[in-house]
Amino acid sequence: MFTMKQPELAIAFLTAAIVVPTAALSGQEHAPLPATLVSARTIFLINDSGDLKAYDTFYKELTRWGRFKVVTSRDAADVVAVLTSTAAYVLTIGTATAVSSGTTTTATGSAVSVPSTYLHLKIFDVRTSEQVWSDSTEKWITSGHAPSKLVDNLKKRMPKIGQ
Repeated sequence: MFTMKQPELAIAFLTAAIVVPTAALSGQEHAPLPATLVSARTIFLINDSGDLKAYDTFYKELTRWGRFKVVTSRDAADVVAVLTSTAAYVLTIGTATAVSSGTTTTATGSAVSVPSTYLHLKIFDVRTSEQVWSDSTEKWITSGHAPSKLVDNLKKRMPKIGQ
């Protein structure tokens, strides 16, 4: 069993108080990305989302960022980005009406499930097929904001070229 005496406890506390802020000051607020993704310069895109508007927006945002050159062949790419989507029925809205007449009650009702659709981005190393990145975001009604959010999330975590 491990026990700590008062002086040892004080030293451990002070060490933690110094180390934690130092780590925060280093500028590393996210987990590091795999070297394969950081060093990648070319990317091959696959649309498996069934949403051409989302795919086009993803392509535009990725191109605007300028970090990767989009190539038209898997063989010419460092990484492969796959865009997919899923729908999860997370909300059901229902109504019901009941009418009573004497000892008889008649009721009718209806319900509809409202899907919540998510856009997913997965990036794979072309050589090993290992997944090196994954993110998802809710699409809402239109698909314009979701691809932008996926690119922004990756952009925030990617070190600047030369770092």
